[in-house]
This record gives sequence, structure tokens and C-alpha cells, in this order.
Amino acid sequence: MALQKLLTKRFGGITPETLARIASASQEQIEAWFDQAIDASSYDEVFGPTTHLPPKS
Repeated sequence: MALQKLLTKRFGGITPETLARIASASQEQIEAWFDQAIDASSYDEVFGPTTHLPPKS
């Protein structure tokens, strides 16, 4: 999916929670997230402050 690829390239990974959220979202919501992810500087700017990546090791 294009959104998952964009998120991985921009932010380095996707949490299982985010994958589940994407899987259950409407096409309209996915398109909105994609548009936000193009310019976002963090996951919070795309999904809100409740979605975080695990710390990088």
C-alpha cells in the first residue's frame, strides 16, 4: 500500500497498532493520511499524538 511505503520511507517503520488502524480505515481516511504524510515531520502530524513508533535500537 502506498501509505505504508510512504510512512516507512519518511519515518523508518510502522507499529502494529498503526498497521491495524490503516487496515480498518476507510479509503477516504487513508487518502487523507497519505496527503498529511507527504509534508508531516512526525507520526503525530499524520495520526495525532496517540500513535508513536517504538524507540529505535
